Amino acid sequence: MSKINLDGLLSNQALFRHISPFELESLKKEVVKLELDKGLSLFQKGDTADACFILVYGLIKLAIPSSNGSDKIVELIRPGQCFGEAMLFLEEPYPFYAESLEPSLLLRLPKNALFKLLDQSPTIARQMMTGLSHRLLGFIRSVERQSSHNAMQRVVDYLVQVAETQDSNDIRLELKKNVVASLLNLTPETFSRMLHHLSELDLIRVSASRIHINCLTALKAYASTNAAQENTSNKNSTRAANRKSTSELTSEQAPERTSSFG
Repeated sequence: MSKINLDGLLSNQALFRHISPFELESLKKEVVKLELDKGLSLFQKGDTADACFILVYGLIKLAIPSSNGSDKIVELIRPGQCFGEAMLFLEEPYPFYAESLEPSLLLRLPKNALFKLLDQSPTIARQMMTGLSHRLLGFIRSVERQSSHNAMQRVVDYLVQVAETQDSNDIRLELKKNVVASLLNLTPETFSRMLHHLSELDLIRVSASRIHINCLTALKAYASTNAAQENTSNKNSTRAANRKSTSELTSEQAPERTSSFG
């Protein structure tokens, strides 16, 4: 890579936008450009964490491998994001693997170079802490959604988020459906079933990777109604189970009646 290109790549990254020319010159000697074709691995779970990475363009998935082949996607890394830095501070191996979902360009920053830069620049240290904090908050909100939202709510929330991001009711799924399902903590079959149900209700139209949302307001309203109905059903089931348990307990504790004849 030419000097001009590397200068441009580094200075355009949010993390390095405010470093001094001296720091930039020193950083260039350590940073390595990595190009990955679609489907190639950057590192595996358990590999020694000896560098962090910044994605310039493309899409990277961080996932935990599963013996049944249904790997759990932890996070999708998009251009401008830094990843892998937390493991450097903890001196732990990578707890997930990284794989490119499309042709990608990354900048690799070795551990020693990163720590030296953080010692020299409090601004970059604060920026990195801010980035880690945002990602932690994102994980917490994701866990909250998955624990408190049913499958239909999660699917609708995702469709609404994509529609708002693309600023259109005609949305294109950038990810394969099995990847989206993993992000939502659903099986691919459940995700497809939810889309089919929404299509039957004429709330959406699905054509391969494109989905047309007939009315965002109606879609949101259906998700809310569906959640309320499920909560009511769960409460009724709980009450019925409690009544059954109470009845069985009362029956067990009742004294045996003795006959007055004999």
